[in-house]
Amino acid sequence: MGSIFRYATHENTFLNFIYQQLKSDKNDIPDQESLCRFIRWITKSSGKSEETWEGERSMIDLLELVKRYYYNPATNGSNSIKYVLPAILNSSKYLQEKYSQPIYGAASGVPSLNYQDWTWIKYDNGRVVDPYKLLPKMFQDIPDKELALLSADDELREGGAALAAYARMQFEEMSEYERVEIQSALLKYCELDTMAMVLLYEGWKNLVNKS
Repeated sequence: MGSIFRYATHENTFLNFIYQQLKSDKNDIPDQESLCRFIRWITKSSGKSEETWEGERSMIDLLELVKRYYYNPATNGSNSIKYVLPAILNSSKYLQEKYSQPIYGAASGVPSLNYQDWTWIKYDNGRVVDPYKLLPKMFQDIPDKELALLSADDELREGGAALAAYARMQFEEMSEYERVEIQSALLKYCELDTMAMVLLYEGWKNLVNKS
């Protein structure tokens, strides 16, 4: 079993929230206890919890490692993974060589549920393009006139936009076509959030091995 990574407190906080929901739910949930055990296994209890625990496989916060051990001027002083990721991609020849090939989502490459033969490393004026700016646009196969009627935003680059798109799916009436396109874009966005941590880990590992 390997380590489980997270970035900042979001995942730990919401798993704690789900844990409290499961414990307080009066309905018959067949796997309630096993789900609670799993959450306790990979998280730390939050300050608001009546119980206290630190799981045997508690997730490792990459943000804390960034704060303690990683400095890159290209982040402009930000510890957000949205800044740290393009910074390390532009400084790591290893990552550039590996992911400039269409190995992501390839049959003999890196498995993916949402991408096929994808290349994460693309250049613009000699600099690696921020992968979040490579996220596929929605509604690419319809005319601009029709697109304007469907949505005012055809890209999902930031967390706020992703949350807004998810909320639209829950509370707005929309065509099935628009719903499928937004769902596909959200899945790609979420997968990149996970892949960003993999890229950060691989870049650091290569840097340590060379030193």
